Amino acid sequence: MRIAVIDQAEATAQIDALAGLLMQSIEDGALVGFVLPFDAEQARSYWQGIFPSQVAGERLLICAYLEDNLVGTVQLYLSPEPNALHRAEVYMLLVHRDFRRQGIGSALMASLEDEARKRKRSLLLLDTAEGGASERLYRRMNWRQVGVVPHHSVDPFGKPRASIYFMKHLAP
Repeated sequence: MRIAVIDQAEATAQIDALAGLLMQSIEDGALVGFVLPFDAEQARSYWQGIFPSQVAGERLLICAYLEDNLVGTVQLYLSPEPNALHRAEVYMLLVHRDFRRQGIGSALMASLEDEARKRKRSLLLLDTAEGGASERLYRRMNWRQVGVVPHHSVDPFGKPRASIYFMKHLAP
């Protein structure tokens, strides 16, 4: 497995794979901000929408590859506010359904934490759906739960779901 931070040019080259991964995750019920129906055009539009923050250096797109096939991704959003330069947020940990439970999510998160350290970010924040595989992963990786918001969002099928907020302090 290869984990890499990709730039906008590589993200553009991988946009169909990224779009497919996002669509598949939504079809599988991932709580990532979208509801069904959700199509390839919407998925490509989402990825194109993050490019400006990626180019500005505010967002890292980290991807996992097996034999040059994109099988997972996660984003690290670097807070640009002057009073929050120590902080970053984790967005959209996605792993292809055929490769889940094989350590790809853990490898992506470990890489994300390393990238955060390189950029002097000592506090990471994220939210995830209560009861999902991601929640278990974050707990295994020593993230600390800081709260639960009932009925925070609806899942892709329209069912209300709670979100759990996690934080992690990184040692330098």
